[in-house]
Amino acid sequence: MNPVNTKPYSLPPDATWLITGCSSGIGKAIASLIATKVSSGQRLIATARDPSSLSYLPDDNPNILKLRLDVTSPKSVTAAFSDAAKHFGSNFRLDVIINNAGYSLSGDTESATEDETHKETETLFFGTARMTTAAIGVMRQAAGRGGIIFNISSLAGQCAFPGHAYYHAGKWAVEGWTESVAKEMHPDWNINFCIVEPSGVKTEFEGHSKAHTRPHPAYQGADMPARRLEMFVRKGIEMGMGMMEPSDIADALYKIASRGECVPLRLPLGATAWKMVKAKHEGALGELEKVKGISGMGQEL
Repeated sequence: MNPVNTKPYSLPPDATWLITGCSSGIGKAIASLIATKVSSGQRLIATARDPSSLSYLPDDNPNILKLRLDVTSPKSVTAAFSDAAKHFGSNFRLDVIINNAGYSLSGDTESATEDETHKETETLFFGTARMTTAAIGVMRQAAGRGGIIFNISSLAGQCAFPGHAYYHAGKWAVEGWTESVAKEMHPDWNINFCIVEPSGVKTEFEGHSKAHTRPHPAYQGADMPARRLEMFVRKGIEMGMGMMEPSDIADALYKIASRGECVPLRLPLGATAWKMVKAKHEGALGELEKVKGISGMGQEL
């Protein structure tokens, strides 16, 4: 199997960053951080479905470009890359892209509609895939300068919970797709991938960034797993247990990009994420041992 991200990556002093979903939360925090770096030569392309939500960024800096972008629209993605190339001219390049746009679809899976499930998958997975593919095309032209592609997944990209089946499906698709594409890259291109897996973050994720399926009467009992999880999550949010600031995520990604070391393929963020991912894999190893005799089918393992 081809290893990935085998060479140390050094962020150029004039790096260009493209970030999706910058209207709030993690995207806004990252865009705000990079905006403080433009005076030292870095450049920022901040995107949102509604560009007016980017008013927190200055309008009079040529190194900051604010663009309308809907990742579910191939035409919108093509237009955004074209507009960025026109704005920066012959100096256009892309060093870091952060695919952050997304929302959660939660609720009773049995009542989810075709429209709800397709919209969720289109945003989380296909939006990330088309943005990544476009970014690779730009990065390949940079004669080894390469770059980093951060695909924002979640603890939900590693550990599954009741009542979020299609959100998990989208994030797990991002994880598997990213790992596969990372192994397609020629080492000389120096294109690095990082799947970011944060746990709870203090954003609007539980507000306007979450859609809900219609409640199903068979799942409404207080003892149902999804209802019990909802109660636990509400209490956790109220008490702020294990919730990270969006600025912490921004700082972590900037550190990964600029520290001059190999980029990790996966990056759990937050103590909760790290502990739960570790426990999941330890448990999986135990389950693997239990089926060793059956898996071997008469062959020596």
